[in-house]
Amino acid sequence: MVLRRIFGGGREPEPTPPADPRRQLEDAVARRADEYAAARLGMAEVATGRRRLELLVARYRSEITDLDDAAREQLRAGREDEARRLLVRQAGLAEQIEGLTAHRDQIANQLVQMREMTARLRDDLDRMEAEKATVLATLSAAEAQERAAAVLAATPGVDDDPAALLARTREEAEALSYRAGADAEVAAASARGRGAATPGAPPDSVERRLGEMRGEG
Repeated sequence: MVLRRIFGGGREPEPTPPADPRRQLEDAVARRADEYAAARLGMAEVATGRRRLELLVARYRSEITDLDDAAREQLRAGREDEARRLLVRQAGLAEQIEGLTAHRDQIANQLVQMREMTARLRDDLDRMEAEKATVLATLSAAEAQERAAAVLAATPGVDDDPAALLARTREEAEALSYRAGADAEVAAASARGRGAATPGAPPDSVERRLGEMRGEG
């Protein structure tokens, strides 16, 4: 590890993040869907090839019948060489039919196998789709449970509860207001007491008489 830090740039490689299970499911189902699509395409191509062979065999058989009739006519007309040529051609077509028929039967067997394989892939794809839906639903439920557990874990206690904090603050404010009012009443009473005990303060009648005397002068 020390040598790696010295000669390898001094940093440890970043750990590989865990694979996303949803992405893995999607990839697995997508691969099976591609295999199923490829199997269906291959089966369609093989079926098309078999159909072409059958059409070619049918055409050769029709030509063989026509060549046989033509050879008979040539022979009746005394043209034996022409009849022989037509029969040689007929024999060649018969050989072609034999080879094409063997190939067609081989393709038919292969087509049966491909149909069975395609059906298995279809069933497997349906099963995987159902399993994917089940797993995704389970993952979603598990994640919802984790979020709910986190919310429950983060629920404030009595000291941290906003409602309790508001009530406590209101009580403190009311207590402060009560103390302030009491202090104000005490200060006012004290001031009244000091005013009544102030020596030499003239009574109100004296002040009125002084005013009257000022008016007379």
